[in-house]
Amino acid sequence: MLSRGYIAFRGLLSRTGCLNIEQKRNAQVSIVGAANEIGSNLAILLKQNKYITRLNLYDDDEKVLRVGAELSEIPKGPVVTSYNGNSFLPASIRFSHLIIMVSRVPRRPGYTRDQMLEVNAPPVQKLCRTMADVNPDAFLAISTNPINSIIPLASSLLFRYSAYDAAKIFGITHIDTCRARAYASKALNVNPRHLHIPVIGGHSDKTITPLFSNITPSHYKVDPCQADTLTRLVKKAGMEVINNKLGIDSATLAMAWSINEFADNILQAMYGDYVVVNSYTSNPHYGTRFFSGPTRVGCYGIVETCNSNFNMTEYEKHILGNAITDINKDVARGEEYARVIAEVKH
Repeated sequence: MLSRGYIAFRGLLSRTGCLNIEQKRNAQVSIVGAANEIGSNLAILLKQNKYITRLNLYDDDEKVLRVGAELSEIPKGPVVTSYNGNSFLPASIRFSHLIIMVSRVPRRPGYTRDQMLEVNAPPVQKLCRTMADVNPDAFLAISTNPINSIIPLASSLLFRYSAYDAAKIFGITHIDTCRARAYASKALNVNPRHLHIPVIGGHSDKTITPLFSNITPSHYKVDPCQADTLTRLVKKAGMEVINNKLGIDSATLAMAWSINEFADNILQAMYGDYVVVNSYTSNPHYGTRFFSGPTRVGCYGIVETCNSNFNMTEYEKHILGNAITDINKDVARGEEYARVIAEVKH
């Protein structure tokens, strides 16, 4: 729950703790990692968001200053402020209601998830430490890979820093359900806007589990042969993008689009609505401590995590069974790495 001092200082929250519904543009959002391709594309999408008053851009790369300067030439939307360098991280996230971290070293051919964790963990730790100091009440959404380990790492660090709220930390896996909708719409020759497909498990080739048997509206049907093909496509989509880009970068445009859709939903929740987003969160329902899937969110954070009420085919159950083993390993890896880096720093 947001602290009373924070609410009073900002004057942006109603008596219930939700953002004031009557003021349609009064949220502050920070993008950490705004100089990279995902961050800059996300920034221009959020510049059009009707809920945001201030959009703060942060990056270690001074390129973020040029990104901010260019966005400031657009004569509509939120005020954009850019911050560059470690000393400006606190200012960039102070008072923000939603902090989105897209900083990352992109996945490349031959990279193991252990290597990605080692490279991407330090900026996550820096953000968690800073959040604990200046803005522990914010929603934190992370797209930095490997998400299966990064979210347990960030959760462990925030707990160590006495700033952990399981209802307000999200691993953004919205890209998985976006891809599932896109592939299914092509197979069924329908508009993807009309489709909803839960994708559960984790966020890696081995743990992504699309549930095409649960597609809605229910009059659309995906036969077992199609489901097998579509599942393989969704699982391999990330690596396919890397191969198409000749190993230079991973998905950027689709990631920015899906993170923007996620952020827009979260902002709606802050105004008092209940929304459902696909995210990797603290979740004990499947025998793991963290799990990805449709997550119900309200103005105080997560209301209901993905539960085990899905009717799955035997094929989906088999995939999920294998995924759970890998998720538990990934969670343990992230929590152990949090212990190691915390001890090194202290």
